[in-house]
Amino acid sequence: MKIMVVGGGGREHAIIKKIKENDRVSEIFALPGNGGIARDATCVNIGGEELIGIVDFAEEEAIDFAVVAPDDPLVMGLVDLLEDKGIPCFGPNKSAAIIEGSKSFSKELMRKYGIPTAQYEIFTDKDSAIQYLETCNIPVVIKADGLAKGKGVIIAETRETAETAVTSMMEDKIFGESGSCIVIEEFLEGPEVSVLSFTDGKVLIPMISSMGHKRALDGDKGLNTGGMGTIAPNPYYTEDIAAQCEEEIFLPTMVAMNKEGNFQLDESGTYGIWLSGKMFTKAPIGEFGFAIVNEQTGKRISIMPSIMRTRVNGFTNSRIELYTFSANAGSYTLSLTNDPSLLDTVSGALGKVVSKKAVDYTQFSIQIYKNKPTILLFLCTWLIILGFFSFVGGIILAVLTGTKI
Repeated sequence: MKIMVVGGGGREHAIIKKIKENDRVSEIFALPGNGGIARDATCVNIGGEELIGIVDFAEEEAIDFAVVAPDDPLVMGLVDLLEDKGIPCFGPNKSAAIIEGSKSFSKELMRKYGIPTAQYEIFTDKDSAIQYLETCNIPVVIKADGLAKGKGVIIAETRETAETAVTSMMEDKIFGESGSCIVIEEFLEGPEVSVLSFTDGKVLIPMISSMGHKRALDGDKGLNTGGMGTIAPNPYYTEDIAAQCEEEIFLPTMVAMNKEGNFQLDESGTYGIWLSGKMFTKAPIGEFGFAIVNEQTGKRISIMPSIMRTRVNGFTNSRIELYTFSANAGSYTLSLTNDPSLLDTVSGALGKVVSKKAVDYTQFSIQIYKNKPTILLFLCTWLIILGFFSFVGGIILAVLTGTKI
């Protein structure tokens, strides 16, 4: 079994050393790896953000399983690209990784679902952010929305420092486009606890707690460094606090992410909402409704039931188009609603007469694909059919009337 691990830090080295203990593993590749990792795996000089290069390498080497650890390739959608090529991965897809890649998304998610979080405001305009700083409480926390290698957070202890932080992020672009949107958050004081968890969307298993030492200089007076060492377990993370966090934060977040679906459209056009799952399994077609909202405008996108119900079958899996919608390029949120489709009404009516087999929802997923011009294909198909019957009808008519062809 050939394994590919994307990344080049201590985390990836620890993962590789553990994978190496498995007798079924014949070869491990690290992209790009480092000098220490080279003792335990074959390092390949392809950076974690070189998505096409990684996918091409995985195909060429016939990789059996991939582990994607760093934030950037996860947020960029590397898992999606690899899985599209039939390469199973450990790591969240792009729509799930946004909880790490966008602080504004995670804050809005917590507010929407009542998950405890510090008070905050989100800004995409520098002047509005500066104006807000004139009246907010100090100290205050300024956060770049996107990824910044663990350095995109500034704790401002004066208004002048806060204004400088906003300007440096939004105008000077010290964190690139990650600072185009910022979160200004209330300052909370106390011991810091970090807890990562494994989840498949149904079961959640927390890892051991830790305490990071992020800020430079004695007395935590400097900027965030992206990590200066960690102790684990965290002495402040008691069993009572762990139980409270699991009940109030971890599990509600997993439930919330299951209800949300974020995706990016790179170009305007018509798209389809597809149901994908195992063949020969009762599919939950029409047993739930969908809502698509443009994240920039907050407007809901109109969706229509798919007329042709296009189906694509594989050996073990299949997918069927449920709905279509037209949208411009941008970021969108797909969520389940309590507004079922017409099919649900029909299904409910039939259920009173015919016994129904329960649906195993864990066997299915929702996917977004750009549609080909199906209307043109539909018209062309019918034109071909009409042309064929016209030709056959002409021959029959000629034979019946004795006309020479």
